[in-house]
Amino acid sequence: MAAEWHKVFNMKGFDKDAAPKWQMVPVDGDRYMALRNGAGLTVTSTDTTIVTVTEINTHSLPHDGERMPLHHSDRIFKLHGVAKGNAKIQAKLGAAVQVELEVDTKNRKTVKVCFNFVHDSAGHHTVRHTSSARQWVADVNSIYNGQANVFVTLQGSRKVAVASDLGPQVVWDATPASEWNTVTALGDGGADLNVFLVWEYEQDATPAIDDTNAGTLGGNTIMEDNLTPGKRTFVTIGHEMGHHLGADDRTAAAERHFLMFGSGDRTGVHLPKADVNTMNP
Repeated sequence: MAAEWHKVFNMKGFDKDAAPKWQMVPVDGDRYMALRNGAGLTVTSTDTTIVTVTEINTHSLPHDGERMPLHHSDRIFKLHGVAKGNAKIQAKLGAAVQVELEVDTKNRKTVKVCFNFVHDSAGHHTVRHTSSARQWVADVNSIYNGQANVFVTLQGSRKVAVASDLGPQVVWDATPASEWNTVTALGDGGADLNVFLVWEYEQDATPAIDDTNAGTLGGNTIMEDNLTPGKRTFVTIGHEMGHHLGADDRTAAAERHFLMFGSGDRTGVHLPKADVNTMNP
């Protein structure tokens, strides 16, 4: 059987569908890969100034999250990020490459997020609580840290008062007087991303129909209380942060397990190569 690369730990930045298969490695950090059916092959990095590769035994593996089942033929390799860049890990028989793994090494990227819990002068208010923010940050980090070397820090969690009646829905439109602009003007200027929690949000011509959960423009997200059943709050926050970081919605049925899948009961958290390279170039 042909040699092939497999991940050792889940949620650590591996894309099995890329060609060749792809792995994110943090600069000054490690990732672990299994080479299956690779007996007798010589494994090297095409650029050791970017990433080094060292064969280890299974007893040397760290406790680093969910470990995948290993095959008896697997050889385990530690990939260490030396500097930001791109390289390949090649398994050769003599001079002939049998299989290779593409690697992008990534510097750590930090996103400062402030959560703003909105109420207006007419008594409309989010039902969410400021105490939830720390857990949301921890959960979003569980998506981004390992896969993209992106880390969220909590800039703030605060109640925000709007001095007018926003009505039953907070509505986006393209005018300067948009309710979107009224709300987002109250954000924390020190945050990279301000998330505003509101009771109901819409951004189309039929605001009375609840067909939008959240929206993001630049450094602002507005998210409603009434998420579509099946959508977890932290997954929606992570999805909207992905838009803030430049990633577009995914629409193919085969991409339903992706974090950036843009419709239906999104619950996936996978970040493929293209999304990681957009979010953390």
